[in-house]
Amino acid sequence: MLDEFLMALQHSQFATWVQESAYPVVITLHSIGLAILVGLLVVIDVRVLGFARGLPIHALRKLMTVVWIGFWTNAVSGVMLFSIDAKKDFYSNLFRLKLSAIAVGLILGAIINARVLSSPEPYASGETDTPIQARVLAVASLLSWASAIVAGRLLAYFTYGDVGIE
Repeated sequence: MLDEFLMALQHSQFATWVQESAYPVVITLHSIGLAILVGLLVVIDVRVLGFARGLPIHALRKLMTVVWIGFWTNAVSGVMLFSIDAKKDFYSNLFRLKLSAIAVGLILGAIINARVLSSPEPYASGETDTPIQARVLAVASLLSWASAIVAGRLLAYFTYGDVGIE
């Protein structure tokens, strides 16, 4: 039943329209959303790691609204891209790795926002180092987003035709 749904999505007029007409716009929006989402989170993570101390950590909290705009741009464009190869992507371990890394990255971003960017502690103004726990979160965030990007790019080059996916 799931396979039938995935194939119906993949062969829908919507997927055909995305692939044949909207693809350049959709992939461009996906790239822009990725740049906004991951780019700003990298800035936040790098600051939490201790770089650019002149930039107060609490000021970066304002960027989280823009981060979410990047996320929703990516989510909508990602669903559109998924429709093109729904069955192949659904059964792909790379796709699952990508979605898992995104989920972990979002959770880590939310934790960093709540525990670090909102903190009244002296490190928030750059006076002292951030706690080791905050730096571990930042490193884990950077690794999760790098994993999501690499897995996403590799999806374009692997067809999984050898495992019976149509």
